[in-house]
Amino acid sequence: MLREYGGRGFPTLLFLDADGKKLSEPPGRDVATFASTATALGKVSDLKARVAKGEKGLEGKLLAAELELGTVDFPNAKARLAKIKKLDDETKAKITKLMVDAEILHLFTEAGRDQEKLAAARTRMAEMLRAGKMPGTRAESRFWSSIMQYADENGDAELFEKAVNWAKAKYADEPRAKTYLENLEKKLAELKEGKKEEPKP
Repeated sequence: MLREYGGRGFPTLLFLDADGKKLSEPPGRDVATFASTATALGKVSDLKARVAKGEKGLEGKLLAAELELGTVDFPNAKARLAKIKKLDDETKAKITKLMVDAEILHLFTEAGRDQEKLAAARTRMAEMLRAGKMPGTRAESRFWSSIMQYADENGDAELFEKAVNWAKAKYADEPRAKTYLENLEKKLAELKEGKKEEPKP
C-alpha cells in the first residue's frame, strides 16, 4: 500500500475516496492534524460544489484550501493564482504563505535523487530563509533539515543556529530526541568555533 500511495513509514495516515483514490496525506501523525485535514477536505468539497453551481469569486478560497491540503502542486498553483483577478487580503496572505510550502515540496520532488538538483534546492531554501519566507507544517521538516545540511556544508553558523532553534522547539517534549539535539548543539559549537578561527582578510 505504501508503494502505491507513497508514505513516510509507520504509521502513515491517508484519506482515500470511495474508489481508493488518494485525497490527501496529513502533514503530521497526531489526532489534531488528522482532524484538521478532514475538516479541510470537507471545505474543499463544499467549495468545489459551489463553483460547479456557478458561484463566482471562490477561486482564491478554493486554491488556498487545496494548497493547505497539498493537493495542488506549485506550478499549477502558480498558474491558477495568476488568473485570479481579485483576492481579499486574508486569502491573499494565506495563499502567499502556503505557496512557500508548495515551492519547497516541488523543488525536492523535481530533484529526486539528483545530487546537483538537491544542492540547488538547499541553496534555494537558504535564500528563502534569508528573505523571511518561512514554511508551514507541511514542509517544515524538509525545509529545516535542508537548512542544516546547507549550513553545515557552507560553514554558516548563523543559519545552522536557526535550524537548531527550530529543532529544539519542535522536539522539546520528546525524550528520544535528546541525543539528537545534543549532537546538533555540538555541531553548532564547532561551526561557531570554525568561524572564530577564520583568518581575517
